Amino acid sequence: MNRQACVPIVASITPNRTKFSPLLFAGEVEKALSALAELGYQGIELSLRTKDDLDIGALAKSLDIHHLKLFSIATGQSFIEDNLSLFAADESAREGTVKRLKEHMDLAADFGASVIIGGIRGRTGNNDLEQLEMGKQAIDRCIEYAERKKTVLLLEPINRYETNVFNSLEDARQFMASRSSDYLRLLPDTFHMNIEEANMLSSLEQNKNWIGAIHCADSNRLAPGMGHIDFTGILKRVKDFPDIRYFGVEVLPLPDSFTSARTAIETIRRAAEIHK
Repeated sequence: MNRQACVPIVASITPNRTKFSPLLFAGEVEKALSALAELGYQGIELSLRTKDDLDIGALAKSLDIHHLKLFSIATGQSFIEDNLSLFAADESAREGTVKRLKEHMDLAADFGASVIIGGIRGRTGNNDLEQLEMGKQAIDRCIEYAERKKTVLLLEPINRYETNVFNSLEDARQFMASRSSDYLRLLPDTFHMNIEEANMLSSLEQNKNWIGAIHCADSNRLAPGMGHIDFTGILKRVKDFPDIRYFGVEVLPLPDSFTSARTAIETIRRAAEIHK
């Protein structure tokens, strides 16, 4: 069995009803865990606004019951719901964002999970180099804390229509190379790559030593298999990458969460030759 057969498949869920829509079973954690376990997922990516969004003890028990693991914490709700962002022009907003991310890292450390820096970056003013530098310094503070907690940060490039900071894999990799931290890894998302990368396979190959996990979403942000992205080509290419922790399913729950989750895992298994 090749290495790819060992890569866990996880789904992004949330305990909240939120304006961020590509999440499964929003507000229904127990239903989510039961369904994902039934479908054969190995764990979850938990999208949280704050650490108080749910009963952590109850979550740990439920994960254990369903033989699932918390792989990562997604943090974009802090931007969407609270307007917190690492690249905010206002210093107090940046301070609040770093504080929020440290709380997420505290929680992640208890589960051996990662923390995602994606939409929580926000945006800078056009050509505002000072604001850009302040945002990078805010990330530096998060990296320092991650190193203390031994918690991996996953930096996710996001398309130009949602942010103007780190849109491509190369943008993010250049920043990561300038920091040289073992606790900062790259999180490519195939939905965003379909917009930003001239050649998705080449971009993945060029950055393979930096990648810690991959988000699998189709061209329309639906489940893999519901759009035109060639997941067989992508997952065959990444099978020998050295540090892929998981394949994550962060997709719109259409036509419904269960159907979306089932389609995604079936497509990824076929493409990556992952066996039940």
